[in-house]
Amino acid sequence: MATGSKNAKSQSVTARIAHEIIDGMESVKNSGESTGQFINAAMLGEIKRRQRKKPKESD
Repeated sequence: MATGSKNAKSQSVTARIAHEIIDGMESVKNSGESTGQFINAAMLGEIKRRQRKKPKESD
């Protein structure tokens, strides 16, 4: 029985990525690192970067 794209711990997403970006990712991934691990690390880093960049709203 197949599971859906979302469960208690994760969610599967689909996105189209330019070939140049995929090639760049493959060239810098660590040995033994999966594409999923790389994307998770990259997304976490980008979230943190944008949160630092975003001005705090005052109440």
